[in-house]
Amino acid sequence: MNRSVLPVGISVGAIVDQALDLVASGGLAELTLRPLATSLGVSVPVISTRMGSKEQLLEGVTQAAHAGDLAFFGKWRALAGDVGAPDSAARAAMAELALREWVTRERRQVVLLIELVHDRALRPDRLPALENWLDDAGRFWAELLFGDVALADLAIGYVLDEAGFSLGADDSPQYALLRSLCLRRFAGGIFPGAEAGDGETIASLIRLLEADVPLTAREGDAKRQRIAGSAADLIVSQGIDRVTHRSVALAAGVPASTVVYHFGGRPALVVAGLHAVIARFHGRRSDIRAAHDGGPPNDTSIQDLVKATSMIALASAREPSLLPYALDMRRRRGENWRASDLAPMGIGIGAGFDRAAAQVLSIAVFGMGMIGMARKIPDRAHYMRAFAALEAWRTRSTR
Repeated sequence: MNRSVLPVGISVGAIVDQALDLVASGGLAELTLRPLATSLGVSVPVISTRMGSKEQLLEGVTQAAHAGDLAFFGKWRALAGDVGAPDSAARAAMAELALREWVTRERRQVVLLIELVHDRALRPDRLPALENWLDDAGRFWAELLFGDVALADLAIGYVLDEAGFSLGADDSPQYALLRSLCLRRFAGGIFPGAEAGDGETIASLIRLLEADVPLTAREGDAKRQRIAGSAADLIVSQGIDRVTHRSVALAAGVPASTVVYHFGGRPALVVAGLHAVIARFHGRRSDIRAAHDGGPPNDTSIQDLVKATSMIALASAREPSLLPYALDMRRRRGENWRASDLAPMGIGIGAGFDRAAAQVLSIAVFGMGMIGMARKIPDRAHYMRAFAALEAWRTRSTR
């Protein structure tokens, strides 16, 4: 019997389920009609009859995953309602448990959501189904963390960025403890003051995440630097999945064997590209600070840094060899924050600004930056609105 015609009655639910599996294992690039049909043992017309075009397939899978998340959110909302009016520590504890469940039991939905954000950050168009999902997710996490939906932009930015790292690092006790303590800081308003008593513990955990990262480009080695620069260009324009020896060699104008000679395996090539992105940002940093006129500027080197660090977090969930570098990037982002960076963004500087607060800020800001690019929202307006809402909430909470 011909297998391609046997399951003609295949359900939309079965198609969506298999689509989520494909994205979780291989990324959004795997979500096309032919691989999906092959994995289900049906013909492409069977899939297109149920789901339509590739674009309609993506929209249908996104809506189905969104519906799954709504059920997850409803369960945790019910628990929060039963608890009553918890304090910030209890909110942080609930958020930590919910986040852990989200990235494990609901893993496929989380991967799809992050993949969609990455995809739309690289495209000129928007995806309404994604934006509806982000709206609902933002409201849920804001309610859980702060009891205030006005902080939705801040909450979903923070949680989505942290979720990217959690997908690959959840089994690390050092990372899990750091995530928990940072969530407590976040739910307490980021700058809770010296009475928080967690600064030294968080600083110790930050040191444990530091990776022994080798230099990726020797000074004066122009060919090696050109290859790393080409890898960086591919990361920020097409995504980490597009970085291969062949694609980088083509972009750099060298043989693929030359790329292998300089960098060996793909992980080393990806890390070289990431370091090139970071180097470009630091090369522009003083100019960026001098150029802005009272708010965070729209600068491509900042956006490229946001993309690269978010993308390596998700990539490390599929390539464990990248995990030490991903966590090191998470650490370095926070270590590069200074109190002087806060005022131009409209962020009130609390007495508790320290290395822990810098880590929390970096997660929130990088997550919001990624979502802002996906939603085509100007950086400045996005950040200013989110942190103005945080300041208003902190003022009410301390009265």
